Amino acid sequence: MTGSTALFMGAASAFSLLLNLGMLIAFVVVVLTVVRRHRPDAVALLIGALVLEFFLTCLSYAASLILPQLMSSLGGVARYAEVQALNVFVFALAHAGTRGLLLWGIVRLARPADEPA
Repeated sequence: MTGSTALFMGAASAFSLLLNLGMLIAFVVVVLTVVRRHRPDAVALLIGALVLEFFLTCLSYAASLILPQLMSSLGGVARYAEVQALNVFVFALAHAGTRGLLLWGIVRLARPADEPA
């Protein structure tokens, strides 16, 4: 990979991370202002899902930075592809789980406040 390609990929990755974190912060602000005022019973589930999503996003980004250095010193390129595939799979499942919690919170929002969960 050339220097300019690495720089471009690094900038794109940083932009993606900042955009994702910005959207998560926007969701948290909406939940803590609008949702809390109208449906306080759904806030804990939504905030919990968003906090988990925040940590998974940061952890996923850190893993994408650490894995190439770790695998270049330990296992070489062949092992890196296998470890990266496992990394993508595990974080995809983890993100799906947190988004499932978010969907559960949205379903709670769609129900009347006095209806049992």
